[in-house]
Amino acid sequence: MSRNYLTRVDSFITPYLAKNGFTLLKSEFVEEEHNWYLRLYIDLTEEETEARAAAAEEERQAAKEEALPTPGEEVAELLGEEAGSEEGPAVPGVGINDCAKVSRYLSKWLDKEDFIQEAYTLEVCSKGFLNEV
Repeated sequence: MSRNYLTRVDSFITPYLAKNGFTLLKSEFVEEEHNWYLRLYIDLTEEETEARAAAAEEERQAAKEEALPTPGEEVAELLGEEAGSEEGPAVPGVGINDCAKVSRYLSKWLDKEDFIQEAYTLEVCSKGFLNEV
């Protein structure tokens, strides 16, 4: 029976995910300690990852231009060096707001359709949780 649930959920949510820059990695309907969970694991599409990385870099550059230089940066600038962290911008990924957005959308549809017989908890997770399970 859970396979039918997942087929129906996956068919509904996949177009929404694609339209919003996400991809479905895995879905499962599992019983754990007498409780049922409908769990979706999502990730960003490659295009969305690149777009978010570019936006983050633009924000970082804008903030850098607006900020007053620290004494270390002033010295580095005089020496023709780059001051600060050697790390590049963080690689964007699925955040809690992304999971909440997908969860709200799916939850409304699930409430309307009401085809899952068991009481369950809906969880939308990033791929980081997939590695932990």
